[in-house]
Amino acid sequence: MTYDVAIIGGGISGLTTAYDLQRSGRRVIVLERQQTVGGNAISQRINGFLMEHGPTTLNTLVPQALELTKNLDIENQLLDLGLGVRKRYLRDGGTLHGIGIKRTGFLMSPYLSVRGRLRLMTEILRPRKTNNEDESIHAFICRRFGIEFAEKIMAPLVAGIFAGDAHKLSLQSAFPKLMKMEQQFGSVTRGVFNAGHSGEPGKRLFSFRDGIATLPKTLANAMAGCIKTGTAVKSVSKHPQGYRLETHRSGDLIARTIVFAVQPHVAASLLEPLDEPAATAAAAIDAPPLSVIFLAYARQQVSHRLDSLGFLSVAGSGGIINGAQFPSTMFANRAPDGFVSISAYVGGSGNHDAACLNSNDLSHLVHRELSDLLEISGEPIFSRCRQWARSIPQYEIGHSVKVSTIEALHLRQPGLYVTGNYLGGVSVGSCIEQARATASKINCYLPDVAQVAPANARAGISARA
Repeated sequence: MTYDVAIIGGGISGLTTAYDLQRSGRRVIVLERQQTVGGNAISQRINGFLMEHGPTTLNTLVPQALELTKNLDIENQLLDLGLGVRKRYLRDGGTLHGIGIKRTGFLMSPYLSVRGRLRLMTEILRPRKTNNEDESIHAFICRRFGIEFAEKIMAPLVAGIFAGDAHKLSLQSAFPKLMKMEQQFGSVTRGVFNAGHSGEPGKRLFSFRDGIATLPKTLANAMAGCIKTGTAVKSVSKHPQGYRLETHRSGDLIARTIVFAVQPHVAASLLEPLDEPAATAAAAIDAPPLSVIFLAYARQQVSHRLDSLGFLSVAGSGGIINGAQFPSTMFANRAPDGFVSISAYVGGSGNHDAACLNSNDLSHLVHRELSDLLEISGEPIFSRCRQWARSIPQYEIGHSVKVSTIEALHLRQPGLYVTGNYLGGVSVGSCIEQARATASKINCYLPDVAQVAPANARAGISARA
């Protein structure tokens, strides 16, 4: 059989692309190297606790994510952020500083100096940038809000979202909305108020009752028979009917089009014989190691209120933790009654060595560090450590040029497409958005299949799920 589309990679990006294409009547095959789908979207139940090994939330501001949950008929499994989230915490030195989650939180808190808060309030008066030269997140925030805000607030945020360095990451690629606000409104402050969104960013987050893995599992169920797990692709070559894929377990497959929905270094390896510009661009995207340490405690062991999403660490605060989340506060059903859970993150671009420590040593160090910060007595009930050799792609300065080169692949090599979290955003919602755009491009390239009526497709999917 010749497939319309072969998708290499069964993470959320690959599965979403496949799902949209299958709903359009395409003959699709998904090839996943691991024995299970989902990529790093892994949700694990352990003794009544839920550990997220990878991403933890979605954002309501990405309509494609909400639309996908509706199409998959899993809206009844959605969870809004818990009411216990009342503050945001920043760790500076050995102290956690609690700041209100309202827009005025940083202005009302003594966390920033008086001078720092005055600089924040006068951002609206700063002149806008007059050229389009790419600049680092740190440079942009210093220019608009001052160095104190850049180093005590934005740098920890960047380390938390990207496991990256604000001095190296590109504002244009990592936070394009901030750049657009300055260009359109002349001020980020003015842009935020014109956008009209809630001043409490955390309130826009949601998840599922059984974690983020609900999404890839449901997508896979909807496409039963179209996914081959435990199947690694060895090479891709041109073929009269499109492309030939040589696999380790399933022989050779022929497809008219191919989607590379894998990590950038894997895409680079497969693309090298086909398109040198895209392969070189993908290979140049770093993804540093990161470890997730999950710890469970009885509530009475932890004196801190845990009334937040978690905390972020300012550089130079000591210790090894970049930041932590409080899952049992964030969402219901994450810990049994009378117990709490904490997920700590270690590593990223600035701390490779710590991320690669022995997992037992790492868990011990994290527990000891958290004990001081959160006033924890005794040992955890249990702990788990997930170590990712490659984690979040780094959108460094010049990233947009790499992305343009990769996304133009289908113009140089018709029928070849790339999607993933190293192109249009690292969040789950951004991956969904990028994947659906990729599916639309392929449908335009392969226009000879009658479109399946969405209502009929949904009915069929509900019957199979």
